[in-house]
Amino acid sequence: MPKIGMTTAAPAVSLTIPLSGWESSPFLDGQLPVANPAAPLQHLLGQHDVHAKVTLVEFGPETAAEVAVATCDDARRLVALVVERRSEAHKAALRLRAAFTKIGITEDHIYVIDGAVQVGDINAPDAVTLLEILADGNLSAALNELGLRHRWDTEGWREVEKLAQLLGRVVSKACGQHLESVPNPACHTCASSRPHRITLGTASPQHVLLLASAITAADEPGVCSDAASPDM
Repeated sequence: MPKIGMTTAAPAVSLTIPLSGWESSPFLDGQLPVANPAAPLQHLLGQHDVHAKVTLVEFGPETAAEVAVATCDDARRLVALVVERRSEAHKAALRLRAAFTKIGITEDHIYVIDGAVQVGDINAPDAVTLLEILADGNLSAALNELGLRHRWDTEGWREVEKLAQLLGRVVSKACGQHLESVPNPACHTCASSRPHRITLGTASPQHVLLLASAITAADEPGVCSDAASPDM
């Protein structure tokens, strides 16, 4: 959810859900589009004893459904409903996020678009961590040659491009699907406020699960990571 916050008139929360590109079928049981998209969602919540008011609001250039939940108990029931009906892509995204968190990567941007999982904006230090985990130290010489182990400067955009190439090759092998691994270096102006970043790209839920399993297996002492990583 891009916007979740406390409501002003109740102790629970309000959710703002953009309708553009939203796959409503897991929640609305495949109903056809209606004139008022808020109506079927309002009906669904009522069927599951979630007391909330659904209205249409402007959300930047888009239209969104704002769900104002009445009480904390209603918020918990809404959470249970979402978890129960989450898609395979969302399950895979959560599994990958858990694998990232386990090895210390927390500033990731993992989200679902059109049934696929987008993995983006891993900062450069975390990219090195991911490489070291998946490559089991075999890339140490290459990283040292690039000067990426201890040096993070605004002149290093070419090195970040090379790091993205290395990361793309290793991660693609681990998940069994080619990932673009696009570098997003910090410029002179923004380098003081953010690090260099790399966007891995989009993968199917099945390949995301393979990547998560490869990370988990490689991070466990005494476990061979090759078993979790299919050959390209």
